[in-house]
Amino acid sequence: MMDIPAAMKNPGATFGTPEVLDASTELTAGEKRAILLQWKDQLHQLLVADEENMLAPGASAGANADCLRRVTDALTRLKG
Repeated sequence: MMDIPAAMKNPGATFGTPEVLDASTELTAGEKRAILLQWKDQLHQLLVADEENMLAPGASAGANADCLRRVTDALTRLKG
């Protein structure tokens, strides 16, 4: 059984990629949307931190930007 609060807190650690979340059969469309929106917000905050030179050592802004695009794509598919 999926731990929704844990997934909301750290979607990247729970699913690895937006595509894995999107393909999950354990979640309703509403749950997927909520987790993806949370993930999108977290990635946006990381990109802002990078712009302000506050990104953690070893973190990659390019990877965050790519993941943000993929999260947005998954949200678009859910709306379709």
